Amino acid sequence: MTTAVEQPFWQKTMPDLSGGKITADFNSLDTLGLKGDETLRLLRLKIADIVTGPVSFVAGDFKLYDGLDLSGAILDIESMRKAVDAYRPVIDKNMQENFNAHLLMMWPSPPQVLFCKGEIKGVADLKGKKIRTFNQTLADFVEAVGGTPVNLSFAEVVPALQNGTADCGVTGTGPGNSAKWWEVTDHLFPLVLGWSPYFSAINLDTWNSLDEPTKAFLTEAFGKLEDEMWAHVAGVATEGVNCNTGIGECAKGIKANMKLVEVTDADKALLAGMVTETILPRWAGRCGEACVAQWNETVGKALGFTAKAQ
Repeated sequence: MTTAVEQPFWQKTMPDLSGGKITADFNSLDTLGLKGDETLRLLRLKIADIVTGPVSFVAGDFKLYDGLDLSGAILDIESMRKAVDAYRPVIDKNMQENFNAHLLMMWPSPPQVLFCKGEIKGVADLKGKKIRTFNQTLADFVEAVGGTPVNLSFAEVVPALQNGTADCGVTGTGPGNSAKWWEVTDHLFPLVLGWSPYFSAINLDTWNSLDEPTKAFLTEAFGKLEDEMWAHVAGVATEGVNCNTGIGECAKGIKANMKLVEVTDADKALLAGMVTETILPRWAGRCGEACVAQWNETVGKALGFTAKAQ
């Protein structure tokens, strides 16, 4: 998405729309050698005016951010959009108070699913597996199914799957395809375990220094970019499955031949039970009473969940 949508926005769309008045020195995290957890700190220090980063990396400081990516709680992109829209004021308030930042937009990655080495037929077969995770709620899911969570960065996953440090890995359907996870796994289990959402934010002092017409212009431009991001994710989500399995249209990815594992109603029922009995309560315990109350009034109300600590 960075090269397909975000980079053209900064390098062409924004200068064109503003008549050359707003330009940007655009760099990806990879280019800068950053992992993602530094983004809001860079913003607070005014090293950057606007940053983009994964929501989950901010959750190391504030557990409320995991409230948008509770493993297995949101199974479709329409529900994810409702959750993001409901939680937006909570995220913005936290960013303003703790990072001197103003939230501009949020969007999801493609659905986070399981790439596994060796035969699996459903959720029950994950018991005993070593599974790559990248946030605490994914680890909660893995523990709930009787597996062992292995916290690995994206770059570490392929070697881990090759040498047996991990049996399965969780990532988006598209990223897993482009990183050639299909070379080291053979079963794709598209049980949606999260959406790994991202945010863009601007330094609050920079934002407050702008006049009202410029703020209105940027708000509208970022609103359109956000819609474009969501539409892009919706499109690549299905194609990611197609490319990894070699079934159906695969225009932009690499055709592989992984076995597609059907997500059954029984699998969904097992996952729903884990969400209510383990994943939500554990997160609520980490986040605290005030945080849970905010979540219940926003995301919980939008999706029909009520969180309560164990």
